[in-house]
Amino acid sequence: MKTILKILFLGLLIVSTVVCSNESQETETMDQSESTSDASQSQAQADTSDRDLGSFSDGANMTDARMDFISLVLGNGDVVSAGGRGRGMTQRPPRLATAEVFELSTGEWKSVNEMSSKREIHCGVTLADGRAMIIGGADERRVNLKTTEILDSSSGEWIKGPKMKKKRYKHSCASLDDGTVIVAGGADIGVVATAEISGPSLDEFALTGEMNESRALFTLTVLSDGKVLAAGGSSKNTQDTDVAELNRKSAEIWDPATGEWTLVSPMNTARASHTANLLEDGRVLVVGGLGPLASAEIYDPSADTWTLTGDLSMGRQLHTAHLLDNGTLIVIGGSNTLAETEVYDIESGQWSIGPSLTFGRHQHTSVKMDDGNVMVIGGQAETEDADRREMSNLIEIYSPGQ
Repeated sequence: MKTILKILFLGLLIVSTVVCSNESQETETMDQSESTSDASQSQAQADTSDRDLGSFSDGANMTDARMDFISLVLGNGDVVSAGGRGRGMTQRPPRLATAEVFELSTGEWKSVNEMSSKREIHCGVTLADGRAMIIGGADERRVNLKTTEILDSSSGEWIKGPKMKKKRYKHSCASLDDGTVIVAGGADIGVVATAEISGPSLDEFALTGEMNESRALFTLTVLSDGKVLAAGGSSKNTQDTDVAELNRKSAEIWDPATGEWTLVSPMNTARASHTANLLEDGRVLVVGGLGPLASAEIYDPSADTWTLTGDLSMGRQLHTAHLLDNGTLIVIGGSNTLAETEVYDIESGQWSIGPSLTFGRHQHTSVKMDDGNVMVIGGQAETEDADRREMSNLIEIYSPGQ
């Protein structure tokens, strides 16, 4: 009997030793795996932190402070900023008809003639001949406009452009390679789905196919094949405060050959007041939106797929974004008067905190200039008083890293 008990005891001891050894090996393997993962993340962060992400410098300031306006690069490389809301002592800031041009030759802003209408939340395009076209918007009486105006930069005069068929603000517009201008969506009394085009001669606007869904505060992106992507937007018009609950996920593509819109795969996240940038490989990077949202996703037209990519470090809406010559993309400002920028590396899908603006801002504009730098213009901005925000005439110039 004693012999049998000894054998059983030895058997249990051997089994216990084997199990402990296996657990030890598994724990060591897991520790090594976690260590390798941590090291990879640290290496990625180190690689990012070693990169030159560029810097900001002060530029020459505009004459008028403004927000909810349009800025465009003209054919000669100068920059025009037009309309918007200005500073005022009343509860509702004045709407502006003023416009000014930044002249590369002098490095200063020069006032040009006023537009025929005060307007805000309008859109604009640079035409094939290099002139600027300002389209629609709302005037000081909150009357939405059909009118368009074209700046002759050589004389500083605004001339009347063709009238749209529909009044609209909070709309989007784009210029196609052949000189056609497309305007879509926006709001009048409610949010609209109508779209219209004006040919290269700019004689008149004509209605084209309606979008499948009405949308305001959305993006229009001209794709590599000449078709146009409409993404997201708000499903309802609110007079002063737009809310994330009204964001749309849907997206659709307009074909200039047929004049029709086709629904494509929806985004992963509903969004409005976001940005959309065409990447060099033909995909589209969509960032942020009302919330504010920190998510970003990429649309691949060839596969009709949306893929979430890395999140921003903070939510952003009413921001701007530009694809840079060094192959990265910068996101600037956004609610609530953010000074931090973020730079997206397209190859790795990673975001890095970029250089900060001197003054945070939202509802500003920014343009990528012919030299590859980005000019950040006006907006609702921080002041030296940390508790006060005001409409700004301040200009900052972003010089990308290598």
